[in-house]
Amino acid sequence: MLAGKKIINFKILAFKVLSVGALCVLLFVNQAKAQNEPYNTILQRINTDLQTFVKDKNLATEIGVNLKNLNTDGSWADVNYTDVQYAPLKRIKDMATAYIRSSNKWYSDAQLHTSIVKGLQNWLDKNPKNKNWWYNDIFYPQAIGQTLILMRSAKVQLPASLEQALIQRMVIRRFRTGDGANTSDEALHYLYRACLTRNKATLDSAAKYLFEPIAISDGKEGVQVDGSYYQHGKQQAIASYGRVFAGNSVNAAFYLRETDYTLPKDQLAILVNYLKNTFLQTIRGSFYDFNVRGRGISRKDSLSSGMGGMIEKIKFFDSENTSYWNASALRTAGKKPANYNITPSHSQYWKSNYTLHVRPAYTFSVQASSNRTLRTERGNNENILGKFLPDGATNIQRSGSEYANLVPVWEWDKIPGTTSRDYPDDEGATIRKDWGIPGTTKFSGGVSDGVYGVSCYDLNYDSLQAKKAWFFFDREVVCLGAGIKSEAPEKITTTINQAWSRGAVISSSGEKNEQGVWAVHDSIGYIFPEGGQVEISNVAQAGSWYRINQFQSKNELKHNVFKIWINHGTKPQNERYQYIVIPGTTVAEIKKYNRSMIQILKNTATLQAVKHRDLNMLQAVFYTPGTLEYDGASLSVDKPCTVYIKNLNTKTPVLYIADPAQENQLIQVQFKAAGSSTTKNITCNLPTGAFAGATASFKIVE
Repeated sequence: MLAGKKIINFKILAFKVLSVGALCVLLFVNQAKAQNEPYNTILQRINTDLQTFVKDKNLATEIGVNLKNLNTDGSWADVNYTDVQYAPLKRIKDMATAYIRSSNKWYSDAQLHTSIVKGLQNWLDKNPKNKNWWYNDIFYPQAIGQTLILMRSAKVQLPASLEQALIQRMVIRRFRTGDGANTSDEALHYLYRACLTRNKATLDSAAKYLFEPIAISDGKEGVQVDGSYYQHGKQQAIASYGRVFAGNSVNAAFYLRETDYTLPKDQLAILVNYLKNTFLQTIRGSFYDFNVRGRGISRKDSLSSGMGGMIEKIKFFDSENTSYWNASALRTAGKKPANYNITPSHSQYWKSNYTLHVRPAYTFSVQASSNRTLRTERGNNENILGKFLPDGATNIQRSGSEYANLVPVWEWDKIPGTTSRDYPDDEGATIRKDWGIPGTTKFSGGVSDGVYGVSCYDLNYDSLQAKKAWFFFDREVVCLGAGIKSEAPEKITTTINQAWSRGAVISSSGEKNEQGVWAVHDSIGYIFPEGGQVEISNVAQAGSWYRINQFQSKNELKHNVFKIWINHGTKPQNERYQYIVIPGTTVAEIKKYNRSMIQILKNTATLQAVKHRDLNMLQAVFYTPGTLEYDGASLSVDKPCTVYIKNLNTKTPVLYIADPAQENQLIQVQFKAAGSSTTKNITCNLPTGAFAGATASFKIVE
């Protein structure tokens, strides 16, 4: 028995020893895992993300061509290494993508691996630089980091010495803090480097600066208090640099979710608000509003949004708005029509002089400028002919593709919505100065209740003056111009639209009827109540991408273009125009359209006003203090402003008011309703500071 007990005790002791040993092994494994986290998790997420939407067949074909043309030293003859842009690093990254994908023809191919190594080594040896800092400090280190992350999952790794040298090459001389999208761009390759080197200090810095731009930055680079976005000074950049900001912020939140670096809730709220209420609103179907692309409008395919991947990522860290993200993903991917789950809205971005009117049937936007903002920039020889883009350009979309890749053949002094001189060639539309051109007028802005509104622009540019206003309703947008004056030798025109020609143009042929002069093209109707010298063309126009962007192709293109404009003649003095845009209509509907719903009450250089009978609302732009009298009613203001009254002929009208000049804190309004003997006096205290120019509302009570 004693022997038995000893044996039992021995077994128990042995079990305890084994348990301690197993525990030590487990602790060692957990410690090693902890040391590799969150680096491995983030690396895997980035690796997977880089392979999203890869089309293996197309990629394999492209790789074959690039391998065939690769020199023995790892260089390509068609690459100018004295001023390198995207190639060769993009080609090498594509090779790395194909090499690690088991579904690709080039998976784990020895020749491809050798070529990747040679290409990277050649890059290091040449150490190329570009004249544009963006390539040196953003694209190059990002492309290198992405290639290294892809190759970390390869069966055969890169030589350790090569990888280490490339990681060192990712280090830039100066990190730009407080620079909006550029800051997050640089922080993104810091994140790559942090995970490749498992360096906590670098990861801390990367996370900090990836999230730094997710803030309200009044007047500085970044998101503004009105939800718009600035870059390169006070310039609207919602879907140019704002697209970079959105993409980098979403990537950062996606990569770092459920780690110690998770995006804080207050910043998540700012990001979600920007995405939902501004950025994604500018996309119709799968195409951007051309007004929000900045100088990027001059790049091929620049209006194609390619949003699928971004929206899918958002759902991982913002579950509260899943239904919205799902609908947006289906719409922008073309799996649902452009009107799918669209809610009517009207946004007046007083910081950026931008108006966005969204309806299920259409999107209509206006871009203006002011002496508080910068005009749409020319830079790096891009947007060479965009001189008039910020002078009241109107983007009218139904499917979304109305302007996609059409701009190389545009007549650039006839940008939709603008009033300008009709130059004989491109010289008149050429921007002479790069970057930072200020606007020239103070009275530019509008009023909005979130669903309806009115916007205005006191045009005074290029030896031309005009008072331009847009009145936004449900089915229609009313566009007025007055005080058109110029001493320039060219004819002055107001362009209504210039879009892809899609079928015949049916019109009243200049004959006025109950609707005035009218035309219909591509399901959009145009009515000219006062007629005027309306001109229409629907023919081929020629041009090239190079004429607007010297990084693009010189090949001549010809596209059929629908163009409609009003000719005001030479040296007009106090000329005016009025037209109504009705998207989503037919010829039969235009002929039956009830024009009496729209009352154009005034269209002068001092006052423009429209009443919508069916919606029971009045909208007005007072360029000077004054009084509007109509139908036995009156509205007076003591300072210039934009005014909108809804529930007009009821006992509970509501007044919305804003100061486009952003200089008045108080405006006195007097209103007398039709049939009333009482005049209501309303003292309107307006928003100030960062909110100067925003809308204030007041109930008009008995």
